Amino acid sequence: MDNQPESSSEKAAFLSLAMMKGVGFHTLWQIAESNRSFQSVFNSDGEELSQLLKSKGARLPGGSNADWDGIKKALATSVDQLEATFEASQIQVAFRSDKCYPRSLLDLDDPPHWLFVQGNAEILSAPSIAIVGTRDPSPDGLWLAEYVGLTLRHWGHPTVSGLALGIDQAIHNASLEAKVPTIAVLGTGITADYPKNIGPIRKRIVDAGGAVITEYLPGEGYSAMNFVRRNRLQAALARALIPVEWKERSGTAHTVRYAAGLGRTIAGLRLPTWDHRPINLPAGQGPRQVFTVPGQDEAFRAFVDKSLRDGLVYRQTSFL
Repeated sequence: MDNQPESSSEKAAFLSLAMMKGVGFHTLWQIAESNRSFQSVFNSDGEELSQLLKSKGARLPGGSNADWDGIKKALATSVDQLEATFEASQIQVAFRSDKCYPRSLLDLDDPPHWLFVQGNAEILSAPSIAIVGTRDPSPDGLWLAEYVGLTLRHWGHPTVSGLALGIDQAIHNASLEAKVPTIAVLGTGITADYPKNIGPIRKRIVDAGGAVITEYLPGEGYSAMNFVRRNRLQAALARALIPVEWKERSGTAHTVRYAAGLGRTIAGLRLPTWDHRPINLPAGQGPRQVFTVPGQDEAFRAFVDKSLRDGLVYRQTSFL
């Protein structure tokens, strides 16, 4: 956790609210949008706190006679335990005001007010490449993932993906083999085990200087909407996106559209045998091109190289 007392107190209040029954992600988001500090909200007296949280969508158990002194005391104990878990697992909370918060996310219309970061937070601000794809890849898709994986040493830059089964995990593993840091963006809370038994690869990512991040609250499970929102972070973090294999209606398609709306470089890939399989990249501000590999290998590498060298101009751009 941040060593500054003010920041530590604000984060403790944030975690206290996050662990309160009936208070979820959207309630905390609404509080942050109102520009009130979490500390000022949590320190309100019981009735005021109850009314404020309910006005932000919270569904609090019990009535007006709730023992708020007892509730806050129990929350303090729970937060102490959670912070101990975070420290043991190298997890920290990063607010927009923190130096480790990646400025590239500010390109979004709705950048996260907070991030849970496990591992190396500094890597989030390095020029990186997002590489994503389907959870159910074909043999061609797996070949392309391996091809991109073998190219990672050439670029020598961190990768970003979603830790999902299929292409995402193939890219994380290829990054580890290439000895480049990799960033996994979760669609669940930082303490959730999803996909099941994901712990070993997460540990390898963190031990190798990478990071696992999410904006969702500790223990929060998965949902389709969570994964859609997650995809905007993958697109915004990176300077270039390589969609390996994807369908027009899929999570990867969302990431591609986010990247196009943000003006990120997009490098599509196809095999020489895909004569009747067009790769349609959406219109957008940034450069985009589809490369046939093998064949256009040097052009593909140079295209991504340029995006990594060029400075990223941060701008607020709508997704759709």
